Amino acid sequence: MTEKVAITYGEKLKDLLLSWGLSDTWAGYMVDFSALFIIFLISVIVYYIAKYIINRVLQRLIKRSVSQWDDHLYEQKVFTRLALLIPALLLNVTIDASVTSHPMAVKYIQLGINLYIAFILILVVVSFLNAVQRIYQEFEVSDAKPIKGYIQIGKIITFVIGGIIIISLLAGKSPGTLLTGLGAMSAVMMLIFKDSILGFVAGIQLSANKSIQIGDWISAPKFNADGTVFDIALVTVKVRNFDNSVSLLPTYALITDSFINWRSFDDAGGRRMKRSFLVDVRTIEAVSEGFSEELRMKGFAVDFWFPKDKELTNLGVFRRYLAYYLRNQPVINQEATLMIRLLQPTENGLPVEVYAFYNSPDWVPFEDFQADFFEHIYDTLPDFGLKAFQRISNVLPDLEPQTTPPISPSTPSAISPRQ
Repeated sequence: MTEKVAITYGEKLKDLLLSWGLSDTWAGYMVDFSALFIIFLISVIVYYIAKYIINRVLQRLIKRSVSQWDDHLYEQKVFTRLALLIPALLLNVTIDASVTSHPMAVKYIQLGINLYIAFILILVVVSFLNAVQRIYQEFEVSDAKPIKGYIQIGKIITFVIGGIIIISLLAGKSPGTLLTGLGAMSAVMMLIFKDSILGFVAGIQLSANKSIQIGDWISAPKFNADGTVFDIALVTVKVRNFDNSVSLLPTYALITDSFINWRSFDDAGGRRMKRSFLVDVRTIEAVSEGFSEELRMKGFAVDFWFPKDKELTNLGVFRRYLAYYLRNQPVINQEATLMIRLLQPTENGLPVEVYAFYNSPDWVPFEDFQADFFEHIYDTLPDFGLKAFQRISNVLPDLEPQTTPPISPSTPSAISPRQ
């Protein structure tokens, strides 16, 4: 009964198409593939229904959830791309039953459906890997151990496997046969993916040795890089320099070439301040008994740092004042080394070195504090009877045109204008 109904329906549809002016051949094709067209339209309708559910219902559920992983899956279009498989799966299941009189057409349609499914699966895997990376970046460990390089390796493997499957479908051979043939092309593949392989190995070594992580300040003069690392990828490491320019370093170059990582600023307790100033040795002298009173009258709190019952020079008192000054600065790390020491005297005076650690590794606040501190040093040196050493160069006077005959060199009293 069903076959009779189908035959009657096919004959009526063919008569209708013939009445519209179609040829007998094309009318026959339209009748034979009418079921396929109906299934295709149903598949498209089902896809749009699924897309509506994803964009409306599923999106609301995701926003209400506490976890963030589903938000990243939605943002990377994992669910939307999975919905693209619905029309292909419906056609794949019903293709044999809908078109029975054209086996060659079924074969090519089946091939097109399989290629479409393979392509969509590649997109789904890539979207899922992107979501995994976003989810991982929510954790604090992501800065110390980034996985972007591993994600990129996963994408390369996905594209390679997907490409092999697509080629095997087009060639009509099994993927194993193609993989066997790739063995002879291993040398070519190594050459093509040389940078990726070197970057992958370098990324593992950098991660295992904790040599570099996102947020580190590094200096690599060979690549004109001096700034903060903000991206570690499979092949390149991106550094934002102090002038906001971006330097791209090959990942494997951080293994083969030398670079400086300033992360130890944090480990050592902040940014180190190590700078000296020169004191004129002719102004160093022993302090008198009333020296402390003179300092007190100038506004110095000598009761807290001025040594008693000890023979000192004015430079020794000044060194103790500077140490007291730094110990009362909240921006100085009091648990790290702090000292004011004398260096080897030179012909340019006696160097006095300040050695301390600034709490924050930020460059600009550190330089501001260091500049203010040394300005304070030069301002208070005279209060202690000291002077900073400065070499005074001989300035040549302006030579005016001679209006009188020059003095003979034989004259004993002759003096050159330069003298």
